[in-house]
Amino acid sequence: MMKRTAAVLIAVIAPVLALYGWGREGHRIVADIAQERLTEVTKRNVQSLIGNNTLASVANWADQIRPERDETFGWHFVDIPKDAQGFSDSRDCYRPQDTHKGAKDDHQNCVVDRIEHFKRVLGDKSASRDDRIEALKFIVHFVGDIHQPFHAIGEAKGGNGVHITEFGSDQCGRYPCNLHSAWDSGLIEHAGMDEEAYVAHLDQLISQEHLRASGNPADWASESFALAKAAWVNDGGSVDEQYYGQQIKVVDERMALAGLRLAALLNEVLGHVSPQEFRH
Repeated sequence: MMKRTAAVLIAVIAPVLALYGWGREGHRIVADIAQERLTEVTKRNVQSLIGNNTLASVANWADQIRPERDETFGWHFVDIPKDAQGFSDSRDCYRPQDTHKGAKDDHQNCVVDRIEHFKRVLGDKSASRDDRIEALKFIVHFVGDIHQPFHAIGEAKGGNGVHITEFGSDQCGRYPCNLHSAWDSGLIEHAGMDEEAYVAHLDQLISQEHLRASGNPADWASESFALAKAAWVNDGGSVDEQYYGQQIKVVDERMALAGLRLAALLNEVLGHVSPQEFRH
């Protein structure tokens, strides 16, 4: 009986676990890229909020708190319909049919609006220090999330419902392989680089491709949506070496841009204020 109960529990929670954007390593890589590009003033202000912790050390906090903060579930992604042209705030960020806490009253229930919301909180001198700390942690994570292409498409729950074979296996760890999880972590892991090596690789890509921070969260979501459609695999399909060769370049560029844009956002908000403002 216990085995049967455990099996049912795994079946229930597996889709939820797979919704996390970029794997743990991917979020840390994005944060590392940003950390390198903070101005000295921004670094001091970040330090005044989270002490000697790095951005990478708080990059996965928003995933870790999800079990006890159910209202944050929908803040990690945006469900743009597959046949749409791109992001629409009125269509995509109010989802009263969502069963998660507070959804009926949450008109900012998507990653696009939540980045904008927490950017305002982070820059609000009247906000409490605790609220600003939380805003910073959410921003670090959500800028990563919005650059994961399958966090911007609603079809099959962002690809979670698309069962695939990943490099010859239909089982990925404890769970069946799906398209979303392949983009969260499977493609990154297949590159075979540790965090430090991957950051160096992306630094080189940024230099070679002359990548620069640009746009706003709505733009980033529309970019990710278009890339998800281009990388779509139908149910029962395969993520293999050929697919990896085509799409790892997209993965790398999205993480690189996420890091650049995260740094630019933090420099914009925290690069012109005194650290004393964060001590109340």
